[in-house]
This record gives sequence, C-alpha cells and structure tokens, in this order.
Amino acid sequence: MKQYLLSVHMVEGQQPPSESTQQQMYADVAAFNEQLQAEGAWVFAGGLHGPETATVVRSSGGEVTTTDGP
Repeated sequence: MKQYLLSVHMVEGQQPPSESTQQQMYADVAAFNEQLQAEGAWVFAGGLHGPETATVVRSSGGEVTTTDGP
C-alpha cells in the first residue's frame, strides 16, 4: 500500500490567515483525519519542530552534505 505525508504548515514571515480561516482549516484537516481513521488508512499524526531546528540534507555527486537551518 502506498503511504503519503500530508503536511499543513505556514510560511514564516507571511501574515497568517484570519482566525476564522484558521479555524476552518483545522476543521477541514480534522474531518480528513477522521475519514482516514474510519477507512483504516490512518498511520501516524504528530507535530514537527519549527524550521529553526531543521537540518537540510543534500546529495550531490555521490556525496551527502548536511546544513543546519532551513
């Protein structure tokens, strides 16, 4: 069975949506999650740390490099 990652995020530095829009977004995601669970397709859910904790991993020319930060 194929597995997919659904990531809901906001871009740092952009003005966030209005409170009512955010609440609708949360409700839509909750409804989608409930549907996945009801169909037995739910695998995992969890939050991520902010982008300031990210590590970028790149592969180029057979070499892998890592860089702290987004």
